Amino acid sequence: MRACGACDVGSIPTGGTKFMRTPLSEKKLQELIEKIEPFKVGFDAIGEHVIITDENANILYANKGVEEQTGFSIQEIIGKTPADVWGGKMPKDFYKTLWHTIKTEKKPFVGELNNVKKDGTKYWQEIHIHPIFNHDGTIKFFIAIEPNITERKEKEKFKEEFISIISHQLKNPLTVMKWTLEILAKIEGATSSDQKRIKVVLENTQSIIDLVNDLTIISKIGKIDTQTNIDLFTVINSIIEQAKVANRNTVIEFKKDMEPCIIKSNSTLSFEVFKNLIFNAAEYSDKDHGIVNIHLKKENDYYLFSVENNGIEIPKNEQSKIFSKFFRASNASDRKESGTGLGLFIAKMICDYFGWQISFKSPTDKGNGAIFHLKIPI
Repeated sequence: MRACGACDVGSIPTGGTKFMRTPLSEKKLQELIEKIEPFKVGFDAIGEHVIITDENANILYANKGVEEQTGFSIQEIIGKTPADVWGGKMPKDFYKTLWHTIKTEKKPFVGELNNVKKDGTKYWQEIHIHPIFNHDGTIKFFIAIEPNITERKEKEKFKEEFISIISHQLKNPLTVMKWTLEILAKIEGATSSDQKRIKVVLENTQSIIDLVNDLTIISKIGKIDTQTNIDLFTVINSIIEQAKVANRNTVIEFKKDMEPCIIKSNSTLSFEVFKNLIFNAAEYSDKDHGIVNIHLKKENDYYLFSVENNGIEIPKNEQSKIFSKFFRASNASDRKESGTGLGLFIAKMICDYFGWQISFKSPTDKGNGAIFHLKIPI
């Protein structure tokens, strides 16, 4: 079968089933076109690309937006599939997922695909396909609305390339500077004044390295694989070991109510969420006798994660800004002198992308510190 923006092969497997391409006779085409008249109302006035197809992706209707975006006339489009004219340029797995969603699961599909205009120009569309059903629940038509997102994709590509180049150009010299400063800090005979200056420069260098790393992570959000199996126990235990090394005066305890705990997500960004929350709790716990309690449990259709410390409270008048970009609480320097103000912003940004719920309370029920919660759908 060839699909809406679809495949360039005669059929495509979907969950073990093949949907075959079924060309329409002129008579059948006219019958179907008459049936979709009620659905066409309003679409002619929309500037975006809109098509209506039968259950086998044969185009029954295309508005003026299709002509403007593709360069094909309405006469060239009707009775054909998108793959016959502008589509079929994406990997086969894309179409396999598309057809499994709209034909087997009978659900709407949203995605991004690369198409080619009549003059050979490549362009990007965001595709929204909605099944329309008969009274018996079988599929009657598909309506596809496909806004052009070429400009947005070009901006995203520029952003990714720019940040990648900047990160590469900055990381190497910054790392060399850090190593050099660490060596200088250990040289015997340096005055306390010199050592203090070196320490300040070293801390500032580390802050810039952290900022570069944060910007690299932010640039990745928007086009990532979220279907990797991740064992949260392994992830959290790994981060705890790192946090213990970096915060030797802090006791970190991890309690879990079940195992295993497997989710489908992106490993790099999931790790970043838990790392930011756990390190944040450890770094801002009590300076001399820090305590961090981490808890993971299952409740109904969710995994509930919490991380609590016994450190400084987040001022009430500043709590609404806690997930804001570059924000640091006014009392944060009492516990940690420097920071990018991006850690919790990144955590919130990733959680929003994944559909996880993140929240916090400060002070905690124990009367000090803060507790952050994650609610992760299973």
